[in-house]
Amino acid sequence: MVEEKKKPDGVGTEAKVGVVYLTVFLDFFASGVVLPLLQTHARKELGATGFNVGMVFTAYSLASMVGSFIMGRLSDKIGRRPIILLSLLMSSVTLYLTAIAPTLDMLIKARALAGFFSETSVCQAYIADKTSLEDRSRYLGHMGAFIGLGFMVGPAVGAMLGAFGGFPFAAYFTTVVTALNFLYAYAKLDESLGTSKQTPAEAGEGSWGAYFSALFRPRFLLTLLAQFASTCAFMGWNTTFGLWAAERLYYERKHTGWALAWLAAALVLAMWKMRLRIKNAPGMLNRANIFGNLLCAASLYLHTWIGGTLSLLVPLFLLGFGYGVADLVYQSIVSLSTSKQLQGSMLGTLSSVTALARAIAPVIAGQLFDAGYEVEDFDYAYRVLALLPLGAAIIAPLCFKPISVEKKDQ
Repeated sequence: MVEEKKKPDGVGTEAKVGVVYLTVFLDFFASGVVLPLLQTHARKELGATGFNVGMVFTAYSLASMVGSFIMGRLSDKIGRRPIILLSLLMSSVTLYLTAIAPTLDMLIKARALAGFFSETSVCQAYIADKTSLEDRSRYLGHMGAFIGLGFMVGPAVGAMLGAFGGFPFAAYFTTVVTALNFLYAYAKLDESLGTSKQTPAEAGEGSWGAYFSALFRPRFLLTLLAQFASTCAFMGWNTTFGLWAAERLYYERKHTGWALAWLAAALVLAMWKMRLRIKNAPGMLNRANIFGNLLCAASLYLHTWIGGTLSLLVPLFLLGFGYGVADLVYQSIVSLSTSKQLQGSMLGTLSSVTALARAIAPVIAGQLFDAGYEVEDFDYAYRVLALLPLGAAIIAPLCFKPISVEKKDQ
């Protein structure tokens, strides 16, 4: 594992990264407010078909796949602060464009623009800059918990705002929230990379040659493959759960809403609890990855035996908790194995792979669900999807060994 001079922990670090925690919470809270209402708005107001609604969300994921890497790479070169501020500003702009989009084409373009300027990987790199190797997983877990919390609270607030003023009111509300979030970050956020000019050696560590050398390590490619498999299974479930629940449990939208909130609570709990247990050790990371992915695989397979709401609680909790653990491990191993000069690039690459899985998963899961629907086997899709995290757990020992990266004391 890379060597790094230990940074002092305590109130100073908490205060520095606390700005990022609040920033990502408000940004994902705003998204959580709007996204559940966006489907109905697109169908009723803009005449979207089911395929068109899918394109609205796929456009965001595909643009994020490209933007995450570009934003991460730029942050390695010009600093984290300007990229985070640009992303927050564009979050407000794109929510406003989403609110006023007069046609379906304009709505798709607005969501694609929002995806391109996603700041998650840059915020992860910011935390990596501010923390020691020993504490990094803990602080990344904090950030993941705040993201999950934003997605928990956002839909509930969105439902209330939608009841009072419909989609436009909710979208304008989030535009104001994200604008205030930008102003707060502008006033409080410092630059995590420092202001000193890079030495030639440090510039070399952040070069394109160094990036591709790190990217094409077999173990790193396997890590990307495992992240893709885990996310594809999770998002495949997410995009078909409403259909599955309607057929198997006769759920309506309000019922699926609480079920998703329960799963989000498990994900937040995983990020919050496991941040203290996952240490800077390959063996620990390996075991946590296997544990998380096996939970995901088991929860998907357990859908076969679900017969009602009570029997649904355990599989949903296992799925949320398992994916939260696995996702935290992937972030940790990439950050811990990467030099400071490439944190944005490598975490951006990881986010791009995640976005690709989010774009592909609905198509794959939809096809699997349709195949099962024809023979009235509504659990077929989840039994197949369970093979993906199972595969990720099997290749875990190949991924999570120390990756040798030369790194200077920070």
